[in-house]
Amino acid sequence: MQPNSTPTVRRCRITLKELAESFDMVSNEMTGFLDLEAGEVLFITFETARELEQVYEAMPPGLGNASDEEQREAILAVIKEQEIGVSDEDLILEADAIDRGLGTRYVALPEADSREGYRDMEAFIDTVTDARLQSRLERAIRGRGAFRRFKDELRDADVEVEQRWYAFKQLRQEDRAREWLADEGIELVTE
Repeated sequence: MQPNSTPTVRRCRITLKELAESFDMVSNEMTGFLDLEAGEVLFITFETARELEQVYEAMPPGLGNASDEEQREAILAVIKEQEIGVSDEDLILEADAIDRGLGTRYVALPEADSREGYRDMEAFIDTVTDARLQSRLERAIRGRGAFRRFKDELRDADVEVEQRWYAFKQLRQEDRAREWLADEGIELVTE
């Protein structure tokens, strides 16, 4: 008989809405991480990640099993002694904490996928009952600049339609967030 292979469920206190909205902020310039303990999303820019790599390269070898405090002290010493130009020491320390806790305390958010956003617009257009507006929106999403033109058309339309779009988009983002949580084995705690 095989041992119980039930995956461990990790828990986090964050609202689904907050998590879902964070997904749109992740890009090739900024990575997002869910902090399972604090119940918040943290972002690290490409620039901060690059600076952290420079700090790591200048650190003395043998710090692999250093405590958090020892690691913090070593990073600050390298920044000071090596005169490594960093934009913000606190951001470097936060990026290091994320790097050290990746997969346990911190989970990387998926990068935003413009195809999903495009499919959201297509699905929303199918719900528009005004044939003229529906046609304008369909034309707006063709070719480059589709997202901007779509929003421009919504802004020119009835304010109720624009509000309905943002509610529709939010629900779609929350569905993607639920799917990601399930894939990562994370359960939201609501109490």
